[in-house]
Amino acid sequence: MTRVSLGDASLTNILARQGAALRAEVQSASAEVTTGKYQDIAQALRGDVSPVLAIDASLARLAAFKTTATDAAFQTAAQQAAITGLSSLASGITTTLLGSRDFPTPVQVNSIAADARGRLASAVGLLNSQASGRAVFSGMATDTAPLGGSDDLLAALELAAAGSTTAGQVSAAVTIWFASATGYGTFYRGAAALSPTPIALGESADLFTTALDPAIRDTLAGFAMAALLDRGILTGDAGERAILAQTAGRQLLTSEDSRITLAARIGTVEAQIETARTRNASEETALATLRLDIGSVDSYEAATRLETARAQLESLYLVTARVSRLSLVEFLR
Repeated sequence: MTRVSLGDASLTNILARQGAALRAEVQSASAEVTTGKYQDIAQALRGDVSPVLAIDASLARLAAFKTTATDAAFQTAAQQAAITGLSSLASGITTTLLGSRDFPTPVQVNSIAADARGRLASAVGLLNSQASGRAVFSGMATDTAPLGGSDDLLAALELAAAGSTTAGQVSAAVTIWFASATGYGTFYRGAAALSPTPIALGESADLFTTALDPAIRDTLAGFAMAALLDRGILTGDAGERAILAQTAGRQLLTSEDSRITLAARIGTVEAQIETARTRNASEETALATLRLDIGSVDSYEAATRLETARAQLESLYLVTARVSRLSLVEFLR
């Protein structure tokens, strides 16, 4: 009978390859036992990784939605806080302005005018507020504050009302300036409203509010009418000054409904964003769990493979050791 034998070099190479393969199997099984995850998920799924790729794509999309929805939430929260602040500033002075014609002395009109000027500055500051370093009332020009300083605004209004001798003329000039594209429209430094922001699959949040909103314009106009008195408009005519203060109070009172409506609209968007964020978070948790289940190894099976590979490796080491001790004398025995 013909016998086929292997040379020493060939046998050594075979043993080396088998040793390397078994060591790799031991390392892989050991890692799977430790981490609970497949080292080669493609092999575990027999090459069909499409479910994993689909889940990973969905998780990546949800991560993007998480970022945009968080930014949108910051934006609307800052806007809501600013509108609430505007309403608080207005409510704190409206009643006093409405009763200005009953003031016995011009000193009281001057006092309320100074208060209005300070509130105008605070209102401008609220509208120039930022969220995460982005101006929230500038539309797409998020790197630019939407309004200049309150003193610049009053200076422009003084120019617009130059020559006015009655409260009616001043209030008309202020109203026209705030409604004009060459007046307040030029004073506004922002841009058009932001495009709808995607917050979930097939859903976007409309971040429409800028400092050009009529509710904001009308509120600023009310503050500005009264603040102009502190700049000396209609000086020398106490009666007309008191009438202008009262007109400013009516302007702030009239604009209250529009501020409430604007706050409600922003609140609706806030609720939409929060609902989307909650839904996205639930979906992300479910997908992450599914992804973990797909990539998880059976701990018992992995431990069995590890012990089997270790035993085979130990046996190979014994064979290798015996082969390495062979000599001619031992062969002839």
